[in-house]
Amino acid sequence: MRRVAIYIRVSTTEQAEEGFSVPAQKEKLINYCKAREWIISDIYIDPGYSGSNIKRPAIQKLIADVKNFDIVLVYRLDRLSRSQKDTLHLIEDIFLKNSVDFISLTESFDTSTPFGRASIGILSVFAQLERENIKERSKMGKKERAKNGLFPGK
Repeated sequence: MRRVAIYIRVSTTEQAEEGFSVPAQKEKLINYCKAREWIISDIYIDPGYSGSNIKRPAIQKLIADVKNFDIVLVYRLDRLSRSQKDTLHLIEDIFLKNSVDFISLTESFDTSTPFGRASIGILSVFAQLERENIKERSKMGKKERAKNGLFPGK
């Protein structure tokens, strides 16, 4: 029987705009495990954290606990990270080096094959691009608010 670590992350922006709430991800990931009769070792949740780096408490705990499971399961690749470098580091240097497979619920990845690893590399570029676009849109919104005499926010 395979032991699974579920990892969930939302930034407040994504949760508000895209509906990636913690409970929604959690329910889908737990049901996926039940359908495959996998044992859930632990659920790691980083609510309100950016995917721009891995300085997040739950991802750090997941890294420390990597010997306790066989699979890391996420809802979508960009929940793991929005940095191509961090995504590849986590998957190649942490998970695969410890014989831990990585699975994204909504994207079909098989990290045991060269093509699967390459696909992750390609998609991680797009996750990073989206992070940079979000940052740019936020900056434009703040400037526009300030131009209109409103408080620009954080």
